[in-house]
Amino acid sequence: MEFRPAKLDTLAKIISVTSTAFMISLCLVFLIRNLPFAWFFCLLMISIIVISYLLSPKRYYIEGGTFVIEKIIGRKIYIPLNEIEGIVEVKDFSKLKPLRSMGNGGLFGYYGLFTTTEYGNINCQLTRLKNILIIKSKKGYFAISPERPERLIEWFQSTTGKSEVQSVPPQIVKKASPLILLIPDTIFTITLLMVILLYDKLPPKIATHFDLHGNPDGWSNKISFIFSGILPQVILLAISFILYFASRNKYRNPMPVYFLVIIVSLIQIFIAYTSLDIYWFNVYKSHLIPMGYAFIGFTALLLIFLYVYYKMLKDIKQ
Repeated sequence: MEFRPAKLDTLAKIISVTSTAFMISLCLVFLIRNLPFAWFFCLLMISIIVISYLLSPKRYYIEGGTFVIEKIIGRKIYIPLNEIEGIVEVKDFSKLKPLRSMGNGGLFGYYGLFTTTEYGNINCQLTRLKNILIIKSKKGYFAISPERPERLIEWFQSTTGKSEVQSVPPQIVKKASPLILLIPDTIFTITLLMVILLYDKLPPKIATHFDLHGNPDGWSNKISFIFSGILPQVILLAISFILYFASRNKYRNPMPVYFLVIIVSLIQIFIAYTSLDIYWFNVYKSHLIPMGYAFIGFTALLLIFLYVYYKMLKDIKQ
């Protein structure tokens, strides 16, 4: 038995069209102006568009004793029917104020892990936000958007004799401590002091941009050292506070909130390192670490943290 996904809602269509047009336009600008790493940037933008489309939900169906959520490409999601405890019909998913923990918020669909106060982590595989179904199983919660949700509800009730789940899960057990914000705040303070103390030691004109071999390919007045060192830190510090206060009431376990702040703090550390490296090169004519190694090392570390965060979200019992 197959349940066809609903067509993309208006919001998803707008996000898909505008995002695709914007990223393609950026690619053209980079190529026309022959900017550094233009082909790499274009490949990254095109990959985002293509992968987002290929990972969107294709169909929902029942095969044997399993409910299957199939994407256009990628691993299918299997939910054994004997583990389904009920189905909740939600008229408007946005009213649950979902927090996108690690998912896609409209580019060819809404899929990935979202978190709400009522249900905790939800594995969403949606094409629209209204008239959706939340499947409660022993593995957790799964959100789908069939074209005719009443058809799936009728089948579920007639097959199992169970009614829709109306009970609300237990509320959050423990809120994240605000002390976690001391990490990004401390990094910001140290970076601020470092930039101010090193500024007077720089020559009037400094190298501010380098290729992957570490050779300078961009120069600027040394006042740019202040802006490039402090402004990103201000933005990242604000992001840490926003993430904390927006998500502390969404998770029943505070660890994901802590991890989000730590991931942003990791980016802060890398920004602080680049400021120190710019100073070091302009004063001592060498890099602290070869640019290629630094970039690869930071990217690998960030991907590891994101993977651990994703596994944590999936493993936390809801």
